Parts: sequence; structure tokens; C-alpha cells
Amino acid sequence: MDNTRKTLEGRIIVVTGASSGVGYAAARRLAMHEGAIVVAVARRRVFRIEALAKQIAEQSGAERMLPLTADMAAPGQALALAQQVQEKFGRIDGFLHGVNRALQLTALEVSDGEFDLTMQVNVKSALYGVQAIAPLLRRQGSGGVVIYNPTPAETPTFVASEAVYAAAAQALSALADGWRRQLAPHGVRVREVAPAADEGTVIESSPHDDLVMDALRETLAPAAGEPALEPLLRDALRHPIVLSQRGGLALTQFSER
Repeated sequence: MDNTRKTLEGRIIVVTGASSGVGYAAARRLAMHEGAIVVAVARRRVFRIEALAKQIAEQSGAERMLPLTADMAAPGQALALAQQVQEKFGRIDGFLHGVNRALQLTALEVSDGEFDLTMQVNVKSALYGVQAIAPLLRRQGSGGVVIYNPTPAETPTFVASEAVYAAAAQALSALADGWRRQLAPHGVRVREVAPAADEGTVIESSPHDDLVMDALRETLAPAAGEPALEPLLRDALRHPIVLSQRGGLALTQFSER
């Protein structure tokens, strides 16, 4: 990836799940290398993004990261977050959903509480976030939403051991597709990044953050002359490519013929 092309410079980007994993890696790259202004949101371990914000400010001489504490899976907190960001910056250019909770319990073993918590964290956190920020993006007539929705590792026992996680991932995929269709007429682009899990993922440098950065570029800095309604107008010219399977359901991306 060519990081010399600062196509995201000056953009106000909200990143959730920013204290670890892909959220942390993307927030760091956006603020440190892309020149974006990042609202880094986490429910816990906020000290990590506070330390990162201080480091970036010292190196760049500018305040490029605003660390905030919020539980995106709690009703009302996403709306309060969106209002806070709008009051401070006057706009929101992008939203990167990076909240994710791993679960490895079979569908026969999972308790009612564990099932509900997985759906609350992995699905409703995105639902609340997009619902809170979408009205601002629609009024602006621009912006982008990127949903990071990693695929569970596929093993011989995949369907049994990660069926609940897979169900949440599939539900989030359906929501992302719905948001893409609903927001495209308003000039707002939505991309889902759903890579297969890799071994050896570390907090500071995720193998998936390149994909997330590419998706942010596509949603916030599309190619010159590309029409705002592109996601809808070109649906008929696209065909599905299976990336992986989730609990027996095919995960696809759409690519041009």
C-alpha cells in the first residue's frame, strides 16, 4: 500500500474497538501516517489509546486522536458519541466498526446469556453505531462506513464449535448489505471487510488492517469521476465470489465481471 498518498488527510474518522486488534492498528495508521483526525473509541483499556494519542501528538505536533470511552453495545451510548463528535468537529466523514467478541461454544452448549451477549456485542454494537451516525452522513451527502466482520477460522469442527459466532457474523453481513443499499442514494458508501482468520494475529499489527485501510480509501476517497450511486448502479454487473463459509452459509463478495 502506498502510504504517501494521504487521501484521508483531515478526514474525521470514528474508529470503534480502538484499544486492540484491527481497531487499534487502523486508528494508529490513520492518525500517524494518513493525517486523519481519529476519534478512537473503546469500552475498556482506554489507557492504550490515550498513550497512543499522546505519542502521536508529540511526534506530529498536532492533536490527531481523541480517545473516548463508550460501550457501543449499550443502547444510547452510540448516539451520545455521535452528538459529541458532531459538536466538537462539526462533521463525521467516516465510521469504522471494529468491535468484535470471539466465542467458541457449540450451538448445543451455549447458554442463553452467552448467545445474547455475542449478538449484542458483535451485531447490535454496529447497529447502534450506524443508526447514530447515518443521519449525519445523509445530511452531509457524503462519507463512508466500513464494517470489520472477521470470519471465524475454518476447521473440521467449524460449524459446531463456532456456529454462534458465525450466526452473528452472517447477521452483520446482512445488515451491512442493507445499509449499503439504503445509504448509496445519499452519497454514503458502505463496505464490509470480512477476511478469513489468520494465525498469529497480534494487537499492534493485524494482518487485516491493510484491507480495512483500502476499504476506508474506497469509501472516503473514491476514484475521480466515480458516481455516488455506484454501489446500486453496478449491482447488475457484479457476480458473487465465495470467500468462505459461515456455518454452512456462503460468505461472498461482489466483483466486476
